[in-house]
Amino acid sequence: MKRARAVELVEQMLRRLDGDTDWPLCLVRQVWLFGSFARGAATPHDVDVAVRFERDERMTEVVVQSLLSGRGNPFSPLRQALAGASRGLQFQFEDSAREQLEAEGTVMLPLWQRGDTLAQALAVLHAIAEDPDAGRAERHDMVDAFDGLDRYIPRPVRAELIGWQQQGLITISQVPLPDAPEDNGLLADPDMQWALHRWNAESPLRRAALAGLAYLQGLGAELDDVDLAGERLPTPRRVAGHRSDARWWVNWKWRGYSGIPYCVTGGNAWIEVVQPTRTRPLNALVIKPGPDAAAFAGRQ
Repeated sequence: MKRARAVELVEQMLRRLDGDTDWPLCLVRQVWLFGSFARGAATPHDVDVAVRFERDERMTEVVVQSLLSGRGNPFSPLRQALAGASRGLQFQFEDSAREQLEAEGTVMLPLWQRGDTLAQALAVLHAIAEDPDAGRAERHDMVDAFDGLDRYIPRPVRAELIGWQQQGLITISQVPLPDAPEDNGLLADPDMQWALHRWNAESPLRRAALAGLAYLQGLGAELDDVDLAGERLPTPRRVAGHRSDARWWVNWKWRGYSGIPYCVTGGNAWIEVVQPTRTRPLNALVIKPGPDAAAFAGRQ
């Protein structure tokens, strides 16, 4: 994206904040810029924006309902109000995530806070000097498998995964995760329908579950040996006939990730669907036993 377009997007956001006091923009208290755009890059990939906002009862209800249903970004009302239909602005709404970025050395440039005039905020924006040498920030705790996905993998998780890989306990690769084919039979099985009852038909988590299970089928996995998002398959009607330990895992949001080396060294693979989404392409990290996994398993 050319810098002039990035500046235009930020200007539009500031005008929305200045001219609209309706919900949810009335909740916004402070806005920062960070990343390559804030450092002056001529062609930033996008504009990174951190937002501090007040959580009123209505916003809390929206967030809770979004998390319970598994539908998209819980802060989508705020994102839409700030950015409209434009792409190119990447928002960070969690205070804890912003504080973690600052702890890692990311510089946050204060752009606007409640009470500032539009002229004041625009002056801050236009004071950012273009710097032809300002590229992307150094990315810490990175391996090739994380490329393009690192913003969705918390840095402590990246560090632990890299450590386990360096010890030879695991290997990590990134794969695109196609949607489950309509004719693969997963939904024709009543037991599988029961296993997927946790998510409604439009949930990105249901889509991630189906895609992960279809991928495992392609690897020759028996679905009876799969742990799906913390719940073991088979479903009740299969329990009596087959109940070995799980050998495959389909997961997201890094739930239980600390158990990965213990799982895969005694099993086959952990499929972590990174950032489940309702419509955009899915990607996964495939974590398998490393060259020293057998020795580790023997010590457990």
